[in-house]
Amino acid sequence: MKYSKDKLLERLQDDLYSERAAIRIYWSQVDRVKDTDLALLLRSIASTEAHHAALLADRIKALGGEPKTGMPYEEKEIMALVGEMETDEDLLRLNIILEDMAVNSYRQDSVASPDEDTARLLEKIMVDEAEHSQRFLQALFRIKEAGEREEEDALGVFTAAMEKGKKRLHRPWLEMLMSGVIGAIHVTFGAVAMAAAAGAVGWQNHQGTALLVGAIFFPIGFVLLKLSQSELFTENFLIPVIPVIDGKEHPGFLAKLWGLTLLGNLVGAVLFAFMVYLGGKGVLGSLPGGFLVTLTQHKLSRPFVETLMSAVFAGAIITTMTWLVLATRSDMAKLMAIWSCIFVMAVGSFTHVVVSTSEVLLGSIYGARVTFDLWFSKLFIPASLGNLLGGMFLIALLHYLQVLHARRERSLYRKRREAALEKAIKERLRL
Repeated sequence: MKYSKDKLLERLQDDLYSERAAIRIYWSQVDRVKDTDLALLLRSIASTEAHHAALLADRIKALGGEPKTGMPYEEKEIMALVGEMETDEDLLRLNIILEDMAVNSYRQDSVASPDEDTARLLEKIMVDEAEHSQRFLQALFRIKEAGEREEEDALGVFTAAMEKGKKRLHRPWLEMLMSGVIGAIHVTFGAVAMAAAAGAVGWQNHQGTALLVGAIFFPIGFVLLKLSQSELFTENFLIPVIPVIDGKEHPGFLAKLWGLTLLGNLVGAVLFAFMVYLGGKGVLGSLPGGFLVTLTQHKLSRPFVETLMSAVFAGAIITTMTWLVLATRSDMAKLMAIWSCIFVMAVGSFTHVVVSTSEVLLGSIYGARVTFDLWFSKLFIPASLGNLLGGMFLIALLHYLQVLHARRERSLYRKRREAALEKAIKERLRL
């Protein structure tokens, strides 16, 4: 049913009240919100609402009416509600409800308008209001996600790992491979630093002291690794695993990442050793040789099960390091997490498939007996399997189980809170 002219002017006047109210409401929020991008969004939408108000005022004049000023009851109630909102998220939920109300109002008025020019104007404003609602909704999702990432509990770390994992799984294959090559080179520098420090102390005569001093210097390679954003095969037992076990990504992407980073790591270890071989033993100085030979003989003489379990611990400590780096914000705290975990791995002589491969290759240059079959059967197979078991099943899956209940409870709490807030807003606005 079409409006009469008087009814149309009355509805346009109500719409004008609403637009002017929206301007004041949004500007009142600009200084309250904590998120700077949201403040810019509110300014932008307030400007659009001012343009709507000018168009409506002109339309009222064109139809023979006179635009009125004032603050209706609804605006007073909304301003009171704005003052009660505690967070940016609450303000956004209120704004979304207001914009949806405006969309419904303009839709009704445009259909019932007897004047085609007015109907077209109201339809245009309706489209703008729908866009405002969508932009507020996007801002709400963004702020909620940012809040979840900043939470300091296990669920916050899990959420951060989920986002990073998705990105890591979809990188180009060459980037995966090269990051593996660079990562192996970096940790091999750490192995050289450990061997040189142990040699300086006097490895043959003071083995315990030499091992302890070497372990202090060993984490240097992992600091280089983290700062350069390169990676080891074992680092991918947490971050890219989480979106896969949570059903967000296909396991095939994870298999590709594992395969390419492991291949890159092995290429990097071989490349480093080959460069040392070309230059001769003197390239690394005289200190590391004896320690590297002894370490190589030890790594290749251990029983299969002993190497396997040693690798389980190495995988667990590396994955723990990855979790701790995600969980901490301070650069100093991240550094301490890296140093602590890798010191434990070194002082415990835990077997890491990539680091140990680099150590064995360097040891062979200094005289240790190494063959491909010996490396493959005594080191690569048990070490890679143990690293996988320790990293993925001992740490990653346990953390996943840790957050499952917390995530479900938090989701239910958010839904209950949002429903209660929406109900309270609608009751106050008499909707």
